[in-house]
Amino acid sequence: SRLANSVVENNNDEEEEEDDEDDEDGERGNAAKVRRGDSAEHSQDDGEDGNVAGDMLEIEDDDFGRSGPAYERFFQDLHTTKGSKTSDNTLSRLPPLSQAECRAILSKVSIKHKEELELLETLHRRQFGQWYFELSCGFNLVFYGYGSKRRLLNSLATKLSAKAPAVIVNGYFPTLNFKQTLEKIITEILGFGDTTGSAADLASLINGYFESKGRDIDRMYIVVHNIDGPCLRKHQAALAVLASCKNIHLMASIDHIEAPLIWDSSTTTRFNWAWHDLTTFEPYTVETSYENYGTETTEIGPRGVLHVLASLTENAKNIFRILAEYQITESVMDGDAAGAQKKTGAKAPEMPYNGYFAACRDQFLVSSEMTFRSQLTEFRDHKVIQSRHATDGTEFVHIPLDAATLGTILEGMD
Repeated sequence: SRLANSVVENNNDEEEEEDDEDDEDGERGNAAKVRRGDSAEHSQDDGEDGNVAGDMLEIEDDDFGRSGPAYERFFQDLHTTKGSKTSDNTLSRLPPLSQAECRAILSKVSIKHKEELELLETLHRRQFGQWYFELSCGFNLVFYGYGSKRRLLNSLATKLSAKAPAVIVNGYFPTLNFKQTLEKIITEILGFGDTTGSAADLASLINGYFESKGRDIDRMYIVVHNIDGPCLRKHQAALAVLASCKNIHLMASIDHIEAPLIWDSSTTTRFNWAWHDLTTFEPYTVETSYENYGTETTEIGPRGVLHVLASLTENAKNIFRILAEYQITESVMDGDAAGAQKKTGAKAPEMPYNGYFAACRDQFLVSSEMTFRSQLTEFRDHKVIQSRHATDGTEFVHIPLDAATLGTILEGMD
């Protein structure tokens, strides 16, 4: 009986322990349920808050009275054209000014810091003696710095011309023909009659004269304004030949920030530069007044012609060359830069259309009139070539540029 009672007590104890474990598990489950319920309530509250915030964003207005979320307003403003503040006023709408009108307007502009500029010029003029000493020592001078250096260098050339001939070359001139400049030096200063050859050949001829003994002219000074100008950039080798002569003294100015890059090491050695800062703060009135020299507002300038020709084929360039050489020949034969047919109202010598087509066909540049006329149409679109019809129906074509400008363009093409 004692054994039975102990067994019953053990069973009761095990049942009580199991009941206690079940109660603990139940409490844990209830606690988990409570936690899940709380989290659900929190998430529901967050959703309600999000909806409220979303409703607030939809009805929110900005400072300009525009409604909607910010990201929607961004794309609305990006693609809308209403209320554009961009003006349609462009420079092409301004009336074109002639050189006389431009200079008259610029002359009315008052000079600022006049006393300081005069003091700066006085300091530069005190260096004339030093510059002359450097030239006599065999150096050539190159001047850099902000402002036009034309007036000071011309004053220096005027003083040096009392000792020897002085030549001034305006490199900023858009239609400068450097070969013609060398021809004038040979004929008017050296007194030679033969000026055949390229610019390099003429430079070598001048160099040989001043290197020879028993010459009539001992030395010569050359002042080149803007030696980095567009018309002189391809003649740096010829200029270096002149500068390498000890009896030819070269003074040049540069204004382009990358001007020294046009000279390689050998060319720089031949120039033998002595660098000087010649900052003047003077306006580039004269240098920039020739940008559209020799052309009307409806015509294309020499730089524009070269730009158009650079994008054309060789046949198209040769078609242009035939007409340009014809106009130059006619101008020389007639003795008038305006051309032989200026009496008829043309601005340049004109060539009959049939003769122009025949000349191009003889050079095997075109095979049919349709090809020739399509090429003329392209030239007309770029305002390189103009045409007119006479009273009898004959068509004439011409390039609206003078002979000197055409010669510069042909030299640039070569």
